[in-house]
Amino acid sequence: MESRQFWPLTAGDLATLIESERTSLNDSMQIQSPRLHAFDGLRAAMMLLGLVLHSACSYQDSPADAIWNFRDPQGSSFFGLMILYIHVWRMPIFMFIAGFFSALLVERRGDASFISNRLSRLGLPMLIFLPLMVPLTISAFVFANGSRYGGSVDAGFGVVSSMKAADLFLPITIHLWFLYYLLLYCVGAFLLIRAGRLCLPEAVRSIPTRILGSLTMIPGGTLLLCLPLILFLKNTAGLLQTGVTFIPEPTSFFAYGFIYLGGWSFWGQRAHLDRLRSWPRCIGSILVTIFLFPFWLEFFLQHYIGLPPGKLTLSTCTALGVETPGLKSVMWIGSGMSALMIWNGIWGFLSLCLLITNREIPRIRYIVDGSYWVYIIHLPFTVLIPGLLVHQSLGAFPKFFITLGLTTLIGYLSYDWFVRSGVIGELLNGRRWPRALGRALRNRDLVEPEEQVI
Repeated sequence: MESRQFWPLTAGDLATLIESERTSLNDSMQIQSPRLHAFDGLRAAMMLLGLVLHSACSYQDSPADAIWNFRDPQGSSFFGLMILYIHVWRMPIFMFIAGFFSALLVERRGDASFISNRLSRLGLPMLIFLPLMVPLTISAFVFANGSRYGGSVDAGFGVVSSMKAADLFLPITIHLWFLYYLLLYCVGAFLLIRAGRLCLPEAVRSIPTRILGSLTMIPGGTLLLCLPLILFLKNTAGLLQTGVTFIPEPTSFFAYGFIYLGGWSFWGQRAHLDRLRSWPRCIGSILVTIFLFPFWLEFFLQHYIGLPPGKLTLSTCTALGVETPGLKSVMWIGSGMSALMIWNGIWGFLSLCLLITNREIPRIRYIVDGSYWVYIIHLPFTVLIPGLLVHQSLGAFPKFFITLGLTTLIGYLSYDWFVRSGVIGELLNGRRWPRALGRALRNRDLVEPEEQVI
């Protein structure tokens, strides 16, 4: 496998790579340790929170922008606050889990199998689905705005029908940017492993991950882990501004890369996971994110919009007897608060999943299995459905729940009917599984005992 050239890929190469990965996975399942249900569940939850955020974007009461250029006239400030709060820690948690599972793959199956797995599970879905999702998402935005400003749904469809093909195919990664970032991290990790093996002894190669891994478990280690993130995020007052072009946005790329490395290093501390399985640790960490968020929001808005210091900032400075910070200090303090929210979000929600989902639960297992597919296809629907509802006077919250509910329903029904037991299911889940939506709804085993034999 080491000498295999993966690019350019032909149709035959795709089939060979999927089959190679399936065979490797099947062989390794004989020796794998029990499934890490809490990590699987947390990774899926962070993916599915993407549906929540994108369903809410159209119902913010802020003006449309380049990131999300459609707004329903019935909006609420709640959605803007919710989006910012979840955005602080959602993808950092996902990248941390991705790094953890990357280290797992390298240790259990070797670096060659690791890169083969990542090319199959990350590269191929991006190669296949990005050319489909980009035109569908662009046309959905055009439809939604055409529907709103044209006065009817028919007007929206009319605008879409007049679009040129060149307008639909832009060189962007949209919501699949995370696959692109992860591919770069995984390829970088693979090259570093190979280069390190040639140049350095194991004791030296493992120093960075041993140090980072130790920091995840020692008292005060979280504060030290914040320092690199503070440096990466200081120019945005703590906001992770992910780019959607094929040239990575430096701030988010290096910040997420450090978190990915932190997750990789945490694999070496897995024997101490019981220390995270604690309700006080869980609740305390999540409360830190909630407590810091309004303070961080004021600092971020001072930087991003140029607002004057907020009431919380002024009252805190008065209570401490210090001057109101200037813009430069605002950016440093904002990045520090963001870093604290990121790491406490990681520990808090990982602790929560270790407490409540660290076992086989068929219903959750099915949600986890389908989450990758549902996330890949969801974005156009979170724009199309608001465009269909834009002239209905239902209110922002009912429209949000309709958008989220229909998008989720479409995602999981299509997963069960067309994906789970087919070649796409094999690509995304590692093998084909029988349809099991009915079993999942009844919380029964997803496969019969005889079907579990590969």
